[in-house]
Amino acid sequence: MLYDDKAPDILKKYVVKAFPTFIITDAEGAEVMRQVGAPFQTPKDAIKWFGDVADGLENLPKYEAAYEKDPENIDAAMKLAEAYAALGKADKALPLYEKLAEKVKPDDKRWVDIQLKYADGLLATMTQENQKDVGGKIAKVYDAVLPGLVSAKDERALEPSILNARIKSFLNEDHEGARKELKALVEAFPKHERLKEIKYWAAAIAQKSGDNETAKAEYEALVKEGPEDDRYVKAAKSAIARMK
Repeated sequence: MLYDDKAPDILKKYVVKAFPTFIITDAEGAEVMRQVGAPFQTPKDAIKWFGDVADGLENLPKYEAAYEKDPENIDAAMKLAEAYAALGKADKALPLYEKLAEKVKPDDKRWVDIQLKYADGLLATMTQENQKDVGGKIAKVYDAVLPGLVSAKDERALEPSILNARIKSFLNEDHEGARKELKALVEAFPKHERLKEIKYWAAAIAQKSGDNETAKAEYEALVKEGPEDDRYVKAAKSAIARMK
């Protein structure tokens, strides 16, 4: 883990402009892949991400050849898109996911994964300039997929639902829709390890909407739940202090 004050020469060499940036090099230091932004939230996700990167680095030529041989093969297209995404090649992954999202119908068991990965591909293209437009596209995908996942108590709904609520509130000013989405998560996953995170964002969105009374009450309830060293409990405590 390198920062400006620790390794300025290395950061300059690899043109690092944002934190975190993950770069994998070969033995000589030549860059072979780059990921800007955190691609995982938990150790379990990190293990999967590094595995996907390793698979992409090892097998990308094979996946490209399989897709070139049969571009209509959905599984071949998915495998190639996943490899491109793992290697930080969003510009190549997104067109494949877009094609798959249009082609594969909801009665196909692969539909949910394709839609979620299509949304991930869109997210990788988001910038300060295009965030409202791209956020709208992501929300449209999530709104089609997430209700079924939440109803089934499928944990794949957690990360996208939190993100979708934030997009709805902070980009589209749909605070009511955002809080409804988070409330559905609380009801579906009442004992999940990410419950405090969900509650924190629900309170933050209430505050964003101007409902400081509800926000403060929910922040205070979160602080009361504890524990004190939880990051979202700390964030709630800080939010309360700023509201005074």
